Amino acid sequence: MPDRPAHFPALAVACPTCGSAPGQLCTSHSGTRPRRHDVHQTRTAAHNAQTRSTQ
Repeated sequence: MPDRPAHFPALAVACPTCGSAPGQLCTSHSGTRPRRHDVHQTRTAAHNAQTRSTQ
């Protein structure tokens, strides 16, 4: 299994929930495991807000 998902547009912004930097996967609630199948909802919302503000 790859360390990174194929494509998550929300990886372009930092995650407000877990503090992962742009380009890095979100971590589990305990911070010990990467979330390989999704990102936190707050990160998706931050990405959507940034995308809307730049259009």
